[in-house]
Amino acid sequence: MSVVVRPATVDDAAGLAQLWIDSGRFFASINPDTAQEPDPDGLVEWFAELYQKLVADPSMLVLTAAVDGTLAGELSARLLEPLPSAARQVQSDFRRRRVHVDSLSVAEPYRRSGVGTALMTAAERWAVERGAEVVTLESNADNPTSMPFYEHRMGYRRHEVVFRKVLDARG
Repeated sequence: MSVVVRPATVDDAAGLAQLWIDSGRFFASINPDTAQEPDPDGLVEWFAELYQKLVADPSMLVLTAAVDGTLAGELSARLLEPLPSAARQVQSDFRRRRVHVDSLSVAEPYRRSGVGTALMTAAERWAVERGAEVVTLESNADNPTSMPFYEHRMGYRRHEVVFRKVLDARG
């Protein structure tokens, strides 16, 4: 199977919308308290508008991966400049030029087939070409595929833990 990674275009909006719906369904099955399947109404138009802005921004990387001409995955990432503020200097990564991966989605039939690896490898190459020193990302701790993928396949290590609490509005 050959994976073709290329920059996303506005023409990818319909495929990206479907991938987003599938990802929402997958994440809702893992943790229904924090994820849901998106409403498909207007989603293609939203992706077209969003990607028109993203692909024009030189600090953004927006990629798709295709297998045999079928959209199999997407990745979006952004280049972040160092933050000189003393408030951010406690964390050394904020003092570095870095790339943050905002999303990586692989369609269910293509998971564990090299699509995610191809997208992440392209993102890391893009980061190096722009002088980034580190790549950061977040992943759902309950995701049975992403945690081993990032840690074992891609060589990332867990760095932080995010806590969540639903508040009772009644006090």
